[in-house]
Amino acid sequence: MEIYIKINNKEIPLTNEQVKEIQQSFGITNTKLADITVGETFKIGEHEFIVLEHSKETTAVILKDLLFERNEFGKTNNYKSSYVDKVCNEFANTISNIIGSENLIEHTVDLIADDGLKEYGTIKRRMSLLTANLYRRYVEILDNHKIGQWWWLATAYSTQKHENANWVKCVSPCGDIYDASYGNYYGVRPFCILNSNIFVSK
Repeated sequence: MEIYIKINNKEIPLTNEQVKEIQQSFGITNTKLADITVGETFKIGEHEFIVLEHSKETTAVILKDLLFERNEFGKTNNYKSSYVDKVCNEFANTISNIIGSENLIEHTVDLIADDGLKEYGTIKRRMSLLTANLYRRYVEILDNHKIGQWWWLATAYSTQKHENANWVKCVSPCGDIYDASYGNYYGVRPFCILNSNIFVSK
């Protein structure tokens, strides 16, 4: 992956030695993602992430802070057609431009509702919100990184089949899971899976 600096709107490529010199001058150290302990943080560009889980060749991570503090979920409680999904897709492009699209791994988002209804199905995304089930899986790690604000999950409370398609799961400042109307404005905290062999700033 080539790194550039921009001078007078012209991109100039940097050699590995130049990159190292710049990093050293700012106290930046590059580390392989696979070597960062679960629960610790790292940076890609200006964005800081938390390591949630390592697998054989991939690492599940979440943004340490909110990408946006106030974002309407959407016009329904179906994540597939939501505004927050579009925000995550745009952020995926931002991260891909830094690390390379091949290092941002597509994952399945299970949109089963909190009451068990499956009509929203599953979708494939490179960047998404956590589902309620994934939040429960990683809650002990996330409790060490509370952000003191409300943020959305991808999971609906129920669907029209049970005549209740208004509510979406979200996380409170204390870390509890609550229900909120899709018309509320809460935070967006993207989740993704990365190639564990990339080098990141620590």
